[in-house]
Amino acid sequence: SLKGFGVDTIKEGVIAAGCILHYLAETKHTDIQHIASLGRLEEDKYVWLDRFTVRNLELVQAQHPGGVPLIDILDQTITPMGARLLRKWVVLPLKEVSQIHRRLDTVAALVANPELLEEVQGHLRPINDLERLISKVAVRRVNPRELLQLARALESIAPLREKLAASGIKALEKLADQLNACTALRTEIQAKIRPDAPLLTNQGHVIMDGVDAELDELRALAFSGKDYLLKLQQREQTITGISSLKVAYNKVFGYYLEVSNAHKNKVPAAWIRKQTLVNAERYVTEELKTYEEKILNAEEQLFVIESRIYQEVTLAALDFVSQIQQNARAIGVLDCLGSFAATARQYHYVQPTVNDGPTLDI
Repeated sequence: SLKGFGVDTIKEGVIAAGCILHYLAETKHTDIQHIASLGRLEEDKYVWLDRFTVRNLELVQAQHPGGVPLIDILDQTITPMGARLLRKWVVLPLKEVSQIHRRLDTVAALVANPELLEEVQGHLRPINDLERLISKVAVRRVNPRELLQLARALESIAPLREKLAASGIKALEKLADQLNACTALRTEIQAKIRPDAPLLTNQGHVIMDGVDAELDELRALAFSGKDYLLKLQQREQTITGISSLKVAYNKVFGYYLEVSNAHKNKVPAAWIRKQTLVNAERYVTEELKTYEEKILNAEEQLFVIESRIYQEVTLAALDFVSQIQQNARAIGVLDCLGSFAATARQYHYVQPTVNDGPTLDI
C-alpha cells in the first residue's frame, strides 16, 4: 500500500513514479533494492519557483559572464551530498516559519561555536559520496577501490556522531541519532580488501593475505616462480655443463630450456625438442611441463577464490544499504548547516527574525 508514503491519493504522482520504475526495468536495471521509499514535496511547505524565476533570480547560475549566482556565495559544503542538498534548498525554499526557525537556530548555534563548526567540518572532509557508493553496492557494480572509499567514509562517522551528540544543540543531537558507523561492514572491508587493491577484481591482488589459507598457498606457488625457475636453471647448468643454458617462457610454447647450437650435443636424451631456431634449440622436460600446469591452474584458482571472497564482502554490504543511505541524508543536512554557518561567519551575517507578517524590515 502507498498510504504509508502519503501518496495514495496523488494519482499523477503514482503514475510518474511507476513510469520511472518501468523505464528502469525496460533498460535492464533490475537491481533497484536501494529504491526503498517514495516521497512527495508538499506545496504548503515550500515556495515553488518555476525555472524562469530560478534563472532570473540567478539562484544557481549567472545570466551574464562574470555574474555570481547565490549558490556560489552560500556554498561552502564539503561533501557531494551536502552540495546536492544545498542546491535543492536554494531552489526550494521553506515556507513553514517553524521549520525556518529550526534551521536558523541551528546555524546560529554553529556560528556561536566556531570550534565545534571546525571540528564537524573536519570530520566531514574524509567522507566521500556515500549516496553514489552505496548505490553501486546495491546494483553490485562496486569496485575494490570504491569499497575502500566506503570504509574510509564510515570511519569518520563514529567520531562525528560523538561530537554531535555532545554538542548540546538539539538539531545536531537528532542528526547524531540518525548516524550509524556500520562498524561490522567497515571491519569486514578493511580486514579483507587490500589497501592497495586495483581498480578491477580481474587484475588480482584484491584480497588480503591471511584471509583464506588456500589463497595464500596458491599465491606462494604463483609468485615464488622466479626463485624456482632460477634454481632449476642453475641445477641443469651444473648437470649438463652448459653454462649458457637458460629457462624462459613465451605464450606459444610455455616454459622451455634454451641451448645454443654449440652445446646441443650435451643435451640429455630425456629432454624433448620443442622448437628449432637459427642459433639454438628449445626443449621441455617433464618437470617443466608439470610446473607449468601447476602455475596455470594456480592463477586460474587465484581468480576464482578472490572473486568468491570479494562477492561475499559485497553481499555483506547489501545489508547496510538503507542505513548508509540514512547516513548520507543526515550528513547532507549537517554539511548544509555547516556551510551556512561558515558563510555567515565569513560575511558577518546575523540571524533574521522570521514571522507570518507581511512586513519586511531591514
